[in-house]
Amino acid sequence: ILAKKIDEMDQPWSGVESFRWHGMNRHFIKFLLSRISGYIDEQSGLSSDFCTYFYNEGGKPFEIEHVWADKFEEHQDEFVQRHEFSDFRAMLGDLVLLPRGTNQSYNAQPYATKQPHYLKENLLVKSLCAMTYQNNPNFTQMAKRLKLPFRHHDEFKKTDIEARQKLYRAICERIWAFEAPRT
Repeated sequence: ILAKKIDEMDQPWSGVESFRWHGMNRHFIKFLLSRISGYIDEQSGLSSDFCTYFYNEGGKPFEIEHVWADKFEEHQDEFVQRHEFSDFRAMLGDLVLLPRGTNQSYNAQPYATKQPHYLKENLLVKSLCAMTYQNNPNFTQMAKRLKLPFRHHDEFKKTDIEARQKLYRAICERIWAFEAPRT
């Protein structure tokens, strides 16, 4: 019955590709990023999970990090208007979770400065870096097995945010895929 009901739902996953952070959904964004980060870790054989990111009892809490600093002037090659830049910066593809303290230490640094430090973080954050795809068979095999379009980003432009947005959609589709039990 549940499988039939899910098949009848007409809510497409395409909405994830335009999903963005606004003033009223911070808690849900953290929930979603926690779910995505935990899923990728679990599928790669790591011991972290949703609770690690959403409610890290006894550890540093995780916070939402924008990959892009709030510096419109650094992106005027791609944007004419500040509001266009702000809308893109709020997209899910520009967001990751970092431990409190680490997040603050990055301040408003550009991507090129922050990116090498991302290698110390969870797999979703690390996946921005080329080194993550070298000598990391658990991660690369997971991406291949689940058919997830992971790729590293040497720079982070509009097209990179769009690619991450599509990646997050694909991950959500895998997390919430419903497969009826075989009878």
